[in-house]
Amino acid sequence: MRNRYRLLSLSLLLLAGLSARAETIDCTAITSLPYVITSQGVYCLTGNLSTSSTSGDGITINANNVTIDLNGYKLGGLGAGDATGAAGISAYQRKNITIKNGIIRGFYLGIWLLDAFPFTTSSGHVVKGVLADQNTRAGISVYGLGNTVSSNTVVDTGGSTQNDLALGIVVIGSGAKVVNNTVSTTTAQNTDNAYGIYLSTADYSLVQNNTVTDTLRDTGNSNAIFITVSNGVLVRNNNLANADVGLNFSGSSGKYFNNLTFDVTAPFTGGTPVGNNNN
Repeated sequence: MRNRYRLLSLSLLLLAGLSARAETIDCTAITSLPYVITSQGVYCLTGNLSTSSTSGDGITINANNVTIDLNGYKLGGLGAGDATGAAGISAYQRKNITIKNGIIRGFYLGIWLLDAFPFTTSSGHVVKGVLADQNTRAGISVYGLGNTVSSNTVVDTGGSTQNDLALGIVVIGSGAKVVNNTVSTTTAQNTDNAYGIYLSTADYSLVQNNTVTDTLRDTGNSNAIFITVSNGVLVRNNNLANADVGLNFSGSSGKYFNNLTFDVTAPFTGGTPVGNNNN
C-alpha cells in the first residue's frame, strides 16, 4: 500500500511539473532564423534559436491573427554585439499578434510591433510572459490600438553603439494596458535619456501594478514612467525606484493613485493625484 501511495505521489509531481512548463504543440514550428510568417495561425519554438546578423529581423510577421509561443525557449541575438540593428520579432501594421512565454535577448529591438501615425491600423496585440534582456535600445515596443503588455520582465536594456537612448517598454496608441511588468536597469548613454516605461499617443490607457527600478543615464534624464501626448491615462499601484523622475505626465493628462517611489529625485510631475501616493 505504501508503494502505491509513493507511485501516486510521484505521478502527481510529474504531472504538476509538466503543467508548469506546458508547451504549445499544435503549432507550426520555427526551427531556424531568419523566419518569415506569411499566414495566420499558431507558431512556436521547439528549441533555442540564435542569430549573429546585425540587420533585419529574427522573425518577421507579415500576417494578421498570429500567435508565437516561445515555449520557454530563447530567441537570441547576442552574437551580433552592441552594433546590432536587428529586431528579435517584428511586424508592421498588423492586427492581433500575440507573443508569449520565452526569452528574447541581445537585439537592438527585442519585440517591435510597429504602426504608422496616427497609430490606428495595428490593434489587439498581446505580449505576455516574455523575458526581454540585454537588448540594446528597447526591450518591448508595441504600437496601435487596444494593445496589452502584461507580466513581462525587461532587464538590462541599453548599450547600443548606434543609439544612446534606452527604453524598457514602449507603448504607442490608445486604449493600452501595461500591467504587472517588471522593468529593471534601463541605461542610456552620454546625453540621451532613459525610460523604464514610455507611453505616447496613448489616450485612456492603463498603467498598473508595474515595478520599475534603476532607470539610469550618464548626463541625460531618466524617467521610470513617462507619458507624453496622451489624455486620460490612469496610473496606479506602481513601484518606482532609482530614477530622476518617477512618474512624468509630459504634455499629458491623467490621474494617479497609490504609487510608491524610493530614491527618486522628482517622484511625480504633472497629472492629477487622487490619493495615497507615497514618496
